[in-house]
Amino acid sequence: RYAWKAVKTALEALANDFPELECIQVTYTNPQTGADVENILGFYSLMLRPGQMLRLPARSPAQVFHVIEGLVQVEPGQSKFLMNEADTCCAPGYEPVLLTNMNPHDPAFLFMADESPLHRKLGVYEIRN
Repeated sequence: RYAWKAVKTALEALANDFPELECIQVTYTNPQTGADVENILGFYSLMLRPGQMLRLPARSPAQVFHVIEGLVQVEPGQSKFLMNEADTCCAPGYEPVLLTNMNPHDPAFLFMADESPLHRKLGVYEIRN
C-alpha cells in the first residue's frame, strides 16, 4: 500500500531539495526487492511545478495519466486533453507527450501507469528523443 499523503510529501521534498530537476517523479517499487511493484505494469507519480511544461520522450509502451490534483493539459502527439482532478487519458506508444500544469500558482500531481516492466523483460523497451 502506498498512501497518497506519503507519496505527495516525497514529491514535494524532491522538488524542494532539488530545484534543478526538470522531472519530479517517484516510481512505485516493491520494498522487499526494489523491483517494479508488478511484473507487467509500472506505476509512477509525477509533480508538475506551477505553470511547468514537461516533454516526455516517445517510448515504446503506451501510458495512462490520471490527475490527482490540479488542472493539466496532456498532449500525446497531435491530440490535446484538458484534465481536471480525477480525469484519466491514455497516450499510445511511440508518441511524445507534453504535460502542462495550467495553474501558474500551484503544483499539479499525476499518477501514471505503463507497460515498461513487460517491455524491458521482452527486450523491446525503447525511448526515442
